Amino acid sequence: MLGELTRQAKELSELDRALFTATHFGFMPIRAPRVTAEDLELVKHCGTNPHYDAAEKISLIRSYIEDNLSALSHPLALAYKKPSARKRFRTYSLHIIGSTSGVAEATLIRTALSILSEDGHKNLRVDLNCVGDKESINTYERELAGFVRKFGVELSEETKQSLKSDIFNLFRSDADDAKSLRESAPQAIAFLSPQSRIYFKEVLEYIEALGIEFRLTPELIGEKNHVSHTIFAIKSIEDDLLSPSTSALAPEGGPVLAMGYRYSRLARLCGLRREMPLAGVNIFSAAREDSDPEEVYRSMPKPKFCLLQLGREAKIKTLTLLEVLRTHHISVHHFLSKDRITVQLENAEHLPVSHLIIIGQKEALENTATIRNVSTRAQDTISLTDLPRYLKNIKL
Repeated sequence: MLGELTRQAKELSELDRALFTATHFGFMPIRAPRVTAEDLELVKHCGTNPHYDAAEKISLIRSYIEDNLSALSHPLALAYKKPSARKRFRTYSLHIIGSTSGVAEATLIRTALSILSEDGHKNLRVDLNCVGDKESINTYERELAGFVRKFGVELSEETKQSLKSDIFNLFRSDADDAKSLRESAPQAIAFLSPQSRIYFKEVLEYIEALGIEFRLTPELIGEKNHVSHTIFAIKSIEDDLLSPSTSALAPEGGPVLAMGYRYSRLARLCGLRREMPLAGVNIFSAAREDSDPEEVYRSMPKPKFCLLQLGREAKIKTLTLLEVLRTHHISVHHFLSKDRITVQLENAEHLPVSHLIIIGQKEALENTATIRNVSTRAQDTISLTDLPRYLKNIKL
C-alpha cells in the first residue's frame, strides 16, 4: 500500500529532471508497471496507436488492484519513466487516480508543460477536444456515420474500407479525400451529454484561469473503446517550423509532445464493478539538441512547507503558485485534489513541516497567502508575488 509506493520511490536511487519536476506538483515516482500478454489481450480491441496506449494503462490499473492501492487516500498522483531503446528519446507517464474534477486535467497539463519546458521546448500550445462520456461518444459515432454516408459517396475505396472499420479514422487518415471531408464533418462537442458539457466547461475554466494557451481541435477524437471526456495534445509552435508533419494527430505540423485523456472505462476490463476515475498523460520527450544536459537528482525533494487551499479560485492560485515555487527551487507538500480544509489540516499534522501556506477564498481574491508557523501559530499575510522571497528567508 502506501509503504509499497514509498519503497518504490526510495528504490529509484536517482531521479531525472522530468520525474523531479513532477514531484513538485504532487506526483510520486514509481517503477513503470510491466505490460503483460494478458494486458495486451484485454485491450486488443483498442487499437495500437502509440498516442492512445491502452495496454500501458491497463497494466497500471492491474498494479493498482494487485497492490491494494484502493486502501490509500485518494486521489493518487503517480509518475514513471517508460523504457526506451533510444538514448535521447524518453517517454514519461503521469496518472491521477480517483479525481472526478477538472483540476486533474489542469494538473496533468500544467505538469507536462513544465517538464517539456525544462527539456528545452518553447512556445508550447495545448490542443483540446472533448468526446464526453460513453453516451456522448455513441451519439457522435452515429451522427458521423450518417454524415459520411450522405457526403462521402466519392471517397476512394481504400478510405471507405478504413471508415467502415472505424468511422473515427476520418480524423486519423492522411488521405486527401478524408482530409477534405472532415473539414465539414460534425464536431464531437456538439453531441455532449449535459453532464459531459458541464464537465468540459469546468476543465476549460481551469485552463483559461491558468493562462495556458489552448485551441479547440475537433480532430482530436481518441480511441473510442477507452478514451473519454477531455483529450489534449501539447505541441511546440516553434517545432512546427522545425519538424513539419501532415499527421492528423499533429494538426498544422509539428510533432505531438504529449497526449492526455481520461480512460476510466478501462477499469471494468480489469474486473472492477464500475468505472474508476482515471486520467493520464504520456510525454514523448525527445530532448532537443540545444537543451541542457540531463540532470540527475539523488533523492526526492524534502519540503518544509505545506500548501493548503479552499475553494475553486484558491485551487487555481495554488496550481499557478506551484509552478512559480518550482522555478525558485522551493518544494511544498499540497493536497490540491482535496476540497475540505479540515481534511487537509489533518493530513498536514503528520508532515515534518515548519510552516503552512494557506490560500482561502479571501486570499485568492486579494492575491495573497497566509503563512502560519506550525510551532508558534504566528501568522503573516504575504502577497503571492513576494512569497518565494519570503519563504527563502525563513530560517529552518
